[in-house]
Amino acid sequence: MKYLFQFMIILLFVFMGEVCEYFINLPIAGSIYGLLLLFIALCTRIVKLEWVSDIADWFHSIMALFFIAPAVAVIDIWSEISGIWYYLVFLLVVTYVVTMVITGKTADFLLKKHKDKK
Repeated sequence: MKYLFQFMIILLFVFMGEVCEYFINLPIAGSIYGLLLLFIALCTRIVKLEWVSDIADWFHSIMALFFIAPAVAVIDIWSEISGIWYYLVFLLVVTYVVTMVITGKTADFLLKKHKDKK
């Protein structure tokens, strides 16, 4: 029953994100709105982390399954990208490193800011 409750909370935020997408005329996906709303609710403690943590861990553990279809699609178009694959790999590595560095610096900044408040 606990998992069903947690799943329903996440579904509620997915639904609210889709409603926001319908009413807000911006090219932003409803899932992004839903994630932002859930983030705000967690930050303001409207939703407690314990209410969604177990199902979020489960979603995180099965996330790799969602990348199987794109990998198969790459195999299907390999003849079209075989001449530029090294550029694509380079871009993926650079993007990964930049994202990792920015995430780390942001986390450091927020931790310092939080520590300074105490």
